[in-house]
Amino acid sequence: MDQILQQLKDTFGRIFGRLGGGGISAVVILVLLAGISLWLFSGVYRIQANEQGVVRLFGASNSVQDPGLSWRLPSPITTLVKVDVEQIRTAEIGFRTDPQGLVTRLLDEALMLTTDNSIVEAQLVIQYRIGDPEAFVYNVTNPEDVLHTTGEVALRSMVGRTNLDDFLTVGRASAELETRAFLEELLDVYGTGIVLTDVKLQTVDPPDQVKDAFQEVVRALEDETRLENEGKAYAADRIPRAQGQVQVLIQAAAGFHRQQVERATGEANRFLALLEEYRLAPQVTRERLYLETLEGVLGTVDKTLIDSNVNVLPLLDLAILAGLDEGY
Repeated sequence: MDQILQQLKDTFGRIFGRLGGGGISAVVILVLLAGISLWLFSGVYRIQANEQGVVRLFGASNSVQDPGLSWRLPSPITTLVKVDVEQIRTAEIGFRTDPQGLVTRLLDEALMLTTDNSIVEAQLVIQYRIGDPEAFVYNVTNPEDVLHTTGEVALRSMVGRTNLDDFLTVGRASAELETRAFLEELLDVYGTGIVLTDVKLQTVDPPDQVKDAFQEVVRALEDETRLENEGKAYAADRIPRAQGQVQVLIQAAAGFHRQQVERATGEANRFLALLEEYRLAPQVTRERLYLETLEGVLGTVDKTLIDSNVNVLPLLDLAILAGLDEGY
């Protein structure tokens, strides 16, 4: 240690001797060594678990450091920029929310023109995180301002291609998707290193002067859509039921048709068989037909047969009397 101090003393003595013509003490050397040590120790840094560090070497990008304890050449040779890559950040277009939760409308950003030349007030919320910290630090100046500007451009572009009625009713979800796709495309072109996590339309309203009239229109369109859906639901219920009833009637008609054809065929076959019998024995066939007809007719009525050759007492039909008593 004495030799090292002596060598440092001689070296700094020669340097300061040339500069001031005098010597240098061991205390000064120790002070200088302490200063150099502190300067070198200032290069030690820690990156948190949710961060990544971008190291600059004379202002240019040198490396991206992962979480943990590391060392770099101290300033001004290198500098360190820590970027939180896990935090979900929010950008607001058309309004601002202060820390107390008070919302302020910004009509300069919110008022836009639709494709049918109608004015509408649109507010957009963009949620994002930092996906590429090196690009976020180096590629653009104030990348969050760039995000805000490109978000407004994407929203205005989408509104300018959308009809007001569609925008106020059924086109909200598709408008969000279209705005997000265009915004992501712009951010990729600029190389901001920003990754979108969500894009939501907050408010889509006409100006205050005509808001009430437009709300009536919106309610009428919603009623129209509701009634149309109810009609479709009713049709979806009644049509299959009617088709089922049609099929039942068709099957019943087909069964009746087959029954009548088979009955007619049987009657025709019976008639042909009877005709053949009639040709062989006409008299017998006529008598048989006569008897069968009487049997069919007389079998359906109440009757009493009395032999005229036998003397019997006059018939008193007790069944008729019983029926009259029940009637009274």
